[in-house]
Amino acid sequence: MQHAATSVLYEPAGDTLRVRGAEVRSPAPAMRDVSLALDAAGYLVAIRFEDAPARPAIAVGPPSAVASWVGARVLAMESGELLITMAAKRVRGHERNPYVPWGVYPGPPT
Repeated sequence: MQHAATSVLYEPAGDTLRVRGAEVRSPAPAMRDVSLALDAAGYLVAIRFEDAPARPAIAVGPPSAVASWVGARVLAMESGELLITMAAKRVRGHERNPYVPWGVYPGPPT
């Protein structure tokens, strides 16, 4: 099962990408093992939970764009947000994601 992300926000002060999906609420903040789907350029396409395969994946872009999967740990929040730290290095989080025209980025896109 896959659900579209409802918001994406990059926070430069903490180099954190916040990805929200209504279907991924956690009963309490917790670290989760995930796989991050990346396109050929390294942009985030999807997030899949490793420790709970029945949980929905969160799609940021189309499945056809996936070029590779990398393991990661993210913080799942009660609000339904997933916090990806070191986002600039891991998923080019500091740059405008081509699959997220509605994302919130500080300043002009790079």
